[in-house]
Amino acid sequence: MSKAIGLAITIAIILAASIAVYMLYGPRENISLKIFTAGSLKLPLERVGSIYREKYGIDFDIEPSGSVEVVRKVTDLGKTPDVVAVADYRLIEKYLVPNYTDWYVAFASNELVLAYTSNSKYADEIASNPDKWYEILARPDVKWGFSDPNKDPCGYRATGIIVLAGIYYNDFSIPTELLFSKTNMYFEVENGVYHVYVPASLNVKAGDLVIRPKSVDLISLLESGSIDYAFEYKSVAIQHNLSYIELPREINLGDPGLDDFYAKVVVHILVGSSKETAIPMKSIVYGVTIIKDAPHPKEAAEFLKLLLSDTGREVFKEMGQSFLDEPIYYGNVPEELGK
Repeated sequence: MSKAIGLAITIAIILAASIAVYMLYGPRENISLKIFTAGSLKLPLERVGSIYREKYGIDFDIEPSGSVEVVRKVTDLGKTPDVVAVADYRLIEKYLVPNYTDWYVAFASNELVLAYTSNSKYADEIASNPDKWYEILARPDVKWGFSDPNKDPCGYRATGIIVLAGIYYNDFSIPTELLFSKTNMYFEVENGVYHVYVPASLNVKAGDLVIRPKSVDLISLLESGSIDYAFEYKSVAIQHNLSYIELPREINLGDPGLDDFYAKVVVHILVGSSKETAIPMKSIVYGVTIIKDAPHPKEAAEFLKLLLSDTGREVFKEMGQSFLDEPIYYGNVPEELGK
């Protein structure tokens, strides 16, 4: 075989391989994966995204908001991202299945803590005696906050925790003083279950309580000293180097074995102007899916495969957030994800 023929064969093989790669992955330039996500997932997903970009050469755009707002962007505002990741997998099940997706994966967990800084009033006292957390929040010179229950799962979970505290400590003055006297939320009891109703126009009556659209919005207020305490996910407190106290497992929504007790409180929120949803308190589980009409479904599947791999698990662990022992797959999960 002459050198010229050998060179021609080599070039043909390289060209064929290049075409095969192109056919497999398609053109990669100018692609930016659009990800709508819970604010508490922003930092770990950015780190996973950086690994994804290095591996596939594809950029990504993360748009964080409260998880209720995440689903509303799709259902009410008609936006079409590639990936939706929320702090409560049940929001996918309730609002996106079956019209916007027919599957989802539950993959990570968390718990709620009460975050503060060294400059917070009574910081030393709460650090040495965390069981006094609700007494300290009730003091008139203490400012504290949580996120909007109608927009953010951390908000309806904080609401549920305060009511659960009244049940757990057998002292219903706790939610009365911290919640119902300071807002226009109200509750009813039916068959031993406390139903808490969050009005569409949530009104805060007291200046010592602050409510913001999503939980991470409270971080800057803590850091600046504008508030003293905030209900946050444990992972968020760790990622932002905040001090925090862990709440009893009977109320922190971190123990699946206590789901029956957590369910003694149901928070009713409004998604949009009229869609009331009853949210029973339950241990915290995050969910993720790809929207049916996603602009880049193949690339989105690659991203999720990386997220759900040991690589994603390690990233989340380093950032203070636990994965489930095994992801739980619901519905018609794409074959690319191995299920």
